[in-house]
Amino acid sequence: MNRTDKIEHEYIKAIKLNPVNASLYNDYAVFLNKYRKDDIMAIRYLNKALKFNPDNKVYKTNLNILLKKQSRKIENRKNMFLLFLTGVIAWIGYMGYTNMMNIMSLFILAQLVLNSRRTMNKIYN
Repeated sequence: MNRTDKIEHEYIKAIKLNPVNASLYNDYAVFLNKYRKDDIMAIRYLNKALKFNPDNKVYKTNLNILLKKQSRKIENRKNMFLLFLTGVIAWIGYMGYTNMMNIMSLFILAQLVLNSRRTMNKIYN
């Protein structure tokens, strides 16, 4: 077990011993963001911190930073998908393919993007 694992273990243990301590949730969220690069779990723990201390400006700031970061990631994925989709459409036009299978493939890809956006909305709520 490395040092980061030990620290995480201590955070989890402390939260179990004191499950209403908003500061522990915030600190663990900062740890998750900085050392584990796990923004999704960090957002969840910041939401728990705000549940117990809804007026804390530090917790709100930390949450807003992570939400903006996730929003940028989603926007980047969306832009990459649109670029990919444009390439596929151009290829279909260049090759002269206009059959139903190609249209269905594009529809399925669009659904995947919409589902990933719904998943991200669930994380924020």
